[in-house]
Amino acid sequence: MDSPLAMLGFLSIFHVIGAVALANGLRRAWNWLREKRRGLGSALFFVVWGAMFGCLPFAFGLELATEKEAGTALVLLGQVFVWGITFLAALLFWDEVIDWLRPFLNPNMFLVGFGGVFMLVGAVAGSFIIRDDFLFGLLFGGIFLLVGGIIFVVGVWSLIKEMR
Repeated sequence: MDSPLAMLGFLSIFHVIGAVALANGLRRAWNWLREKRRGLGSALFFVVWGAMFGCLPFAFGLELATEKEAGTALVLLGQVFVWGITFLAALLFWDEVIDWLRPFLNPNMFLVGFGGVFMLVGAVAGSFIIRDDFLFGLLFGGIFLLVGGIIFVVGVWSLIKEMR
């Protein structure tokens, strides 16, 4: 990736997932210490996995920060900002965030979102492949569009049935 902004966007995916997992693990460990319930193993797993998954991309940011190109040092600053805000929000406002996301946590909404993304990937990949090989691009994009469309329609249909 030549663009520092594209690099920040790509690495932010890992920062968000890792920061949420780390915050979730720390919340579970804290609850285990207070209430002595089961679940310390999963809490420690989330702490270790979240720390590795969320903090390892900082190595790429440090590498970019040492380059002399314009804007590469801002990638590291952006990474720290994204990771920090996500970690604090997940640690301090977990219940509020879950309440806000509750309408989207419906399994049928997952089908709608997954099917939509599947269709989008098929359309984009097919349009890029079609330049080189028309038939393969059409088949590849068409299969993704068809499968994603079926998943999307099943999700929408289930949501409509659920609302009745």
